[in-house]
Amino acid sequence: MVVVYAVLGETATLVDAGNPGEKSFYQLKSLLKDQKLSFKDFDHIILTHMHTDHSGGVSLIQQEAGLPVYVHDLARPVVTGGETEFNRINQFFNDFIMRCGADPSVHQHARRYKEEIWRDVHYVSEGDDVYIGGKPYMVVHVPGHSQTDILLIDEQKGITFVGDHIIPELAVNAFIEPPLPGNNHRPAPLIQYRESLIRSRGRQLGKCYSGHGKPFTQHIELIDKRLAQQDARCQQIEQVLKERDKNVYEICQEVYPHLKGGIVFLGLSQIQGHLDLMEARNEVMKVERGSIFYYKLI
Repeated sequence: MVVVYAVLGETATLVDAGNPGEKSFYQLKSLLKDQKLSFKDFDHIILTHMHTDHSGGVSLIQQEAGLPVYVHDLARPVVTGGETEFNRINQFFNDFIMRCGADPSVHQHARRYKEEIWRDVHYVSEGDDVYIGGKPYMVVHVPGHSQTDILLIDEQKGITFVGDHIIPELAVNAFIEPPLPGNNHRPAPLIQYRESLIRSRGRQLGKCYSGHGKPFTQHIELIDKRLAQQDARCQQIEQVLKERDKNVYEICQEVYPHLKGGIVFLGLSQIQGHLDLMEARNEVMKVERGSIFYYKLI
C-alpha cells in the first residue's frame, strides 16, 4: 500500500498523491478530514516519482484545490506529451516484450489513453531546493526504479523522503523504460539504480520515509543487502545460461516460474536489467536472432 505524507509545519505539504481514481482520492480526503484537514490547507504537492500509485491522484486533487505540483524534469514528456507520448510508450513496451521472446497480446497490460491535464507544474532537478512544511529540502536525483525518482533531504533535521528508492520490506524493481523522445537507446535501469544506491549510501539520510512501509534509519545496511541480492541474481542467471543461450522470456520462466499473464512484464524487466549489468561486466553477450535477443555466456 502506497504511503502519502501530509507534512505539517509553517505550511502543509503533500508528498505524493496516491493512486488514480475516485476511490483512492476519497480515501485520502477522508483521512485528512479525520485530522481536520482538507486539500485546500496544503501549499503544493511534491512527487517522489511518476509511477501511477504515487502520481495518480494529482488530477483530482488539483480539481478540488488547485495545488501546484513539483516533479523531476524527466517527467516533462509524459506530463505534456498527451496521447502521442502515450502511444510511443505503449509501442516501446510492445516491442520490448517481443524482443524478449514473449507475446505482447498475453503479457502486455491493455491500457487506454485517458486525458489528464495537470496545471501549475514545476520541474525540479538535482540540487534544487523544494519546500516541505515550509522548510527547504534538497532534491537528489536517483534514477533506477524510475527515471524520475528523487530523494528529498533535510540534512539539518536528519529527514529524507525516499519514495520507492529504498523500501525495507521488499527489493525494488528497476523498471525498463523507453528512451526519451528523440533518443534511440533506452536507459539501463539496474545499472542506474546501483549507481544511485551507492550515491545514497554515502549520504547522511537520517530517518527515511518510504513510499511503502514504515520509516527506517539503517539505510546503509539495507543498501548493502540490496546490492548483494542483485549480484546473487546475476549469479543465478549465469547458472541458467550454462545450459544454452536463452532469451529474456526463457530466463524469466526459470527464475520467476510463478509469474503469469500481464505481470510477466515485471519479471522481464528485472531479468533485462540484470542482463544489462552482466553485459556491462563482460559476463554475457547479446545476439539478435530474427527480432528476438538471446544471451550467451562469454
